[in-house]
Amino acid sequence: MDIVNMVGGVIFSAAATVLKDALVEAVEKKADLRSADLYGANLYGAYLRGANLYGADLRGAYLYGANLYGAYLRGANLYGADLRGADLRGANLYGADLRGANLRSADLYGADLRSADLRGAYLRGADGEKKKAHSIRIFSSSLYPFVVLAVLFEDGERMVKMGCLEKTLAQWKKVGIRKSNLSEFPDDKSEKCEDRVGLFNLAKAAVTRMNLPPKAKATK
Repeated sequence: MDIVNMVGGVIFSAAATVLKDALVEAVEKKADLRSADLYGANLYGAYLRGANLYGADLRGAYLYGANLYGAYLRGANLYGADLRGADLRGANLYGADLRGANLRSADLYGADLRSADLRGAYLRGADGEKKKAHSIRIFSSSLYPFVVLAVLFEDGERMVKMGCLEKTLAQWKKVGIRKSNLSEFPDDKSEKCEDRVGLFNLAKAAVTRMNLPPKAKATK
């Protein structure tokens, strides 16, 4: 099977006859899959660790449980993709289009989400339920390797995600950022600790300023 780019050019010819297997074969052989046309592809659980998918078209792709650890997805179009449970640790998603993507339970540890568009993405809310995000801002730092998100959901809930910790503003107020992860970030006034606190305060301020659009008036 041939894997083609978005203008129909062949970028890899695989012995496999199924697209998912062909893609895995290409990744194993370290093929350059930039701009690959994978629109709507069924890539359930595919092992794509370290794949070079720069600018690839993955709109609507089924990537449930896929291993994309360290994948190069810069500028990729993941609009509406199903990424539930996907391993995206260390993935480069700089400038990727993730609008409407389902990221519930995806592992984003260390992923680069700068300039990524996450409007309308489905995330796990602080109550554990899948929710549609209205607005998302992403924060990063060289000293804090985890993803920091400020999220306003369409039901009005406001959440700050610090790595694996996902809490509403009310929950953060009870726990306190300085005491929330003492095993990894002891409250010792170190640069590492203060950088984390600073990022949290930026995310908290950002999500506090976010607002849902006013509801349209009912027409008779």
